[in-house]
Amino acid sequence: MRNIIKSMLEELGAMLSGHFVPYHKTALFVAGLTTVLFSIVFAHSTIFEGRIAVVDLDNSKLSTELIERINTNSYIEVGEVWHSPVNVVKLTAHDRHLGVLYIPKGLEKSVVTGTRTVTLGYWSDDSNSSQNAEILQNLNEFIPEAGAEFGAVTVSRLGLGDEGTQAAMQPMALKSRNLFNPVASATNSTVIGFIYFFSSLFYGLTTLMIVGRLKVTGLWQREVFRRGPGALIARVAPYAFFYTTGITIMTAILTIGGQLRFEGNYFMYVPSIFMSGMGFGILAIIMSWHTGNPGQGASLMTFLVPPGFILGGATMATGYAAPWAYYASYAFPLVWQYRFFRDVGVRGEETVHMMSTYGGYLLYITVLGIIITLRYWHTKQKVDRENLDHEKDLEAVGPQGAQPEGAAPAH
Repeated sequence: MRNIIKSMLEELGAMLSGHFVPYHKTALFVAGLTTVLFSIVFAHSTIFEGRIAVVDLDNSKLSTELIERINTNSYIEVGEVWHSPVNVVKLTAHDRHLGVLYIPKGLEKSVVTGTRTVTLGYWSDDSNSSQNAEILQNLNEFIPEAGAEFGAVTVSRLGLGDEGTQAAMQPMALKSRNLFNPVASATNSTVIGFIYFFSSLFYGLTTLMIVGRLKVTGLWQREVFRRGPGALIARVAPYAFFYTTGITIMTAILTIGGQLRFEGNYFMYVPSIFMSGMGFGILAIIMSWHTGNPGQGASLMTFLVPPGFILGGATMATGYAAPWAYYASYAFPLVWQYRFFRDVGVRGEETVHMMSTYGGYLLYITVLGIIITLRYWHTKQKVDRENLDHEKDLEAVGPQGAQPEGAAPAH
């Protein structure tokens, strides 16, 4: 225990010395800056007033009214209207529009006479598949409703009455509701995702340099293999504490300010953040085991944090990944952390329902601890052999190089 405490105090001393990354300041600064910056940049988690172009070949009173109605939709803005054929690729170039709606010639005539169903086309700019999601959803809901209103006059001639006319025009209807984010706040998705990502990025960068710093300062050979693997693992605990503190403070500010809806028990949730800090730290030591200086360790950042950000559900739906990739993604602590946030923070899962996830996470960290312990003892054997060989060499060279007693020094 004394060695464990001594190792932790050494890391605190390095943190406060001014010669290494001042992580106690960085943890709070990065979490705070990310919170402020992305809360301003991403006001919502969906696209409001998504700009589209319309190619209106009918150019009639009905098509004009339809365009005006589409433009009043909260999620869609009609940027340009063309009444002649135009290259839709040019209309979406340079992100001018997210898509192009095509209204064919003869729309008004077909709707008024009721002779046939008119199909409107929409060209979606799928260079970013997610940016058209809200537009497509609203167009799929809005166009049939508008068509039903326009065709109601024709159906009313059948003498079915108001309810009968509505049933004929719309025999089935579907309305959807958002379960956890009804106001489409980006804080509950995008912003919180970036808070964890950037906090983990700087945390990982700091812990990846620990092994290199220990070797450069001589502690690797002199102290690490004398104190045991527990003392080595304990070196990441101070960093995990400040990692947890920074994220917790920013989460509290967002929640108290009404920007973040945290549904679950935060006291039940906070151990998962500290566990992520320990997981990141242990994995960083394993990855940087053979590095010779802090710079070499920092260069491994790409393999520590970004994979968890990509596969953890912050940038894409986890269902997109193949089954093997989904399960392999749990090799990264950030994937676990995003899962905890969605279950506890967003869905408000109770403690009893999170025990299996906590158990799986604890098993994951235990496996990391076993790996670093095995590497520790394997390396310690090599170090002990090298030290023993060095001592034998000194004993062999010592008598030959010693001067006889009373002999004059050679010139």
